[in-house]
Amino acid sequence: MFILSIRSKRWNIAMQHIYFAEKPANIRKPMKLVYHTHSLVPSRKLAKSETVHIQLTDNERTMYTALSKNNQKMLRRAQQEAYQIFLYEEPSQENLRAFQRFYNDFAKRKKIEQINKVQMESISLLNNRGALFLSEVRSICGQTLCYRLDIVHAKKAMSYYVATCHPLLMPADLKRPIRYANRFLLWHNLLHLKQQGCLLYDMGELTNVATIRKFKLSFGGQVVDVYSGFIAQSKISALLLSVQKWRKQQSR
Repeated sequence: MFILSIRSKRWNIAMQHIYFAEKPANIRKPMKLVYHTHSLVPSRKLAKSETVHIQLTDNERTMYTALSKNNQKMLRRAQQEAYQIFLYEEPSQENLRAFQRFYNDFAKRKKIEQINKVQMESISLLNNRGALFLSEVRSICGQTLCYRLDIVHAKKAMSYYVATCHPLLMPADLKRPIRYANRFLLWHNLLHLKQQGCLLYDMGELTNVATIRKFKLSFGGQVVDVYSGFIAQSKISALLLSVQKWRKQQSR
């Protein structure tokens, strides 16, 4: 399978970012720094984590049966809501900026890292490669309830960013639709990607946050080990990488 790769700079060092490697990647010589996301190739140089792989080759009934009973129940209730679904298979810069604003409001509320300038540059590079799929669900009155941004390449997709609106800031009539929006949009997207010929969906890292882990496992699939992180290709880049890791530890 062809590897998805983008080239950029990190700390003013030429970097190659590789996604979904299934075999050792052919690294370009000029690249002093390589970053892997969800490589399937075991490596001591990378951090091992878990993800969930959902096979989109299964028929819809099999996929639905693999859902948790709670998910099935919530999806049945979601069918009663008048959601509006918007799919952006070639998102514009305006689409991505609207998503960034929505996500950063969500991140402030959750006290997690926001999408900064460097991350937005990576998003733009992926978009230029035609490797992004942005989706949005809105209420009947046009209020955005949830965004999902996926990386899609070579018949494989991965959850990249997800953001939902704050139910406490919404009128009472939207509190129930908000509860089901993320599940509804994810299930809708799985079926859409399946129809588009995608074979596999990667749910993103299985973190130690119990609620997130439970949510990702509730869609069925298989738990798989993946490897992510930086690999320095020179002594200078290794030194800079060590300095950045030290600074990150000090800022915690």
